[in-house]
Amino acid sequence: MHKNQRVAQMAVDVLARQAGNRAKRTGEPFAEALEAVLETEAGRQLGELRDGPHRDQRAQGWQEDLVQERTRERKRQQTEEKSRAQQAAAWEQFMQAELRELELRKDGQLARLLGEPLSGEPPAALQRLASEDQRQAEEGLVALMSGGRVSYKRLDELSEKDMPARIAANRVRMMWLKERRDGWLGRGEVS
Repeated sequence: MHKNQRVAQMAVDVLARQAGNRAKRTGEPFAEALEAVLETEAGRQLGELRDGPHRDQRAQGWQEDLVQERTRERKRQQTEEKSRAQQAAAWEQFMQAELRELELRKDGQLARLLGEPLSGEPPAALQRLASEDQRQAEEGLVALMSGGRVSYKRLDELSEKDMPARIAANRVRMMWLKERRDGWLGRGEVS
């Protein structure tokens, strides 16, 4: 490569050298050898350099830019890989927590959290609620909430896109239980 050589000239020189070597090796005419070289992946890339948008740049500057561009691309790929690894770890953690929660629900967690019926609450209604939650847990069902609507899905069928709906359903459940408990505590207070 010459000091002020342009990208197009560098590509032409490399193509000519490769075609010349092929012509010597195979005995075919230079023009046919050049066509054969241009049909290879490396030849196509050199042809793109020869005819592409960087063809008039100085080759040395283009190569320096290329190194910087490749460095940026590697950093971007590393960042994306790190992000994917973090997402995978978060998903794994989420699913482990969901599995633990499912086991607690199978073991009657809701009945324990509900405790004794509040004044005016029929005990049978609480029992049905706790039994239904336990049955759903035994079937592997978890609640999802989206747009104010609740739906159910098997835990083993959840995907990462279900996380927000699952978190929303858990939040509503915890708020309901907290409000119920706080309401019960409030009824015991004397004004």
